[in-house]
Amino acid sequence: MKDKPSTLGTARASPPTHTALKRQIAGLRAELESLQLELAAARSGLEGSRGAQLRDANEQLVLAALRAQNVADAAAGDLNELTRTSQRDALTGMPNRALMRDRLEQAFTLARRHGMRAAVLFVDLDGFKPINDELGHAAGDEVLQLLARRMESVVRALDTVSRHGGDEFLVLLAELTQASDAQGIAKKMLAALAEPFVVQSRRLRLTASIGIALFPDDGADVVELVEHADAAMYRVKHRGGGGFELHDQSVALRPLPDSADADEASRRG
Repeated sequence: MKDKPSTLGTARASPPTHTALKRQIAGLRAELESLQLELAAARSGLEGSRGAQLRDANEQLVLAALRAQNVADAAAGDLNELTRTSQRDALTGMPNRALMRDRLEQAFTLARRHGMRAAVLFVDLDGFKPINDELGHAAGDEVLQLLARRMESVVRALDTVSRHGGDEFLVLLAELTQASDAQGIAKKMLAALAEPFVVQSRRLRLTASIGIALFPDDGADVVELVEHADAAMYRVKHRGGGGFELHDQSVALRPLPDSADADEASRRG
């Protein structure tokens, strides 16, 4: 009988001891803790970096927004100024023909809707040319500016005075109940224009000729009413100036047409 080979002589690794295992676990835990601390530090650094980047980006956005707002405000201001200057007479600052036409049309629409009157006054200064000839155009411009302010001072806030060209002006009187209202304002305007004024140490006096056309009595649109006011003004000037005249003198005695009549007249026009 053969003997079995002995296993006692076979080399085997000895199992780790309890102490060794504890040391190994402690080392692994220390290594994990170190890794966790490094990760937290890395995350903190990353978040701080991103926060700084976000703050920088936010500041840049705020500055960009402020610059954009400033640019927008400047552009809006330029647009408003362009609009204002395109609608205003360069010398007097009054509405020009285009803006005055818009206001006349709006006033006529409201007058028709509410059964009221409106008036167009065509104002031409008497004897203005000699001022330009004797004192120069700078003096003439100063006179026009002074007289423009005087005309504006006698009308109501809802009315409009515009420079029509040269020494001619148009006045819109809105929301009138009777023709005598327009006549009353024309009288005040003549009195204001007749007051003496001083330009280049010269005491000057001017008068004016004013023609009045009433809506809807004398016409249904802007062109017709301005033409009628202009014609009435020339009749005053041919008489020597310094006064006013209605396009149709009898209109002052007529009642205001009712809204239906006004609408029919507008459709015919």
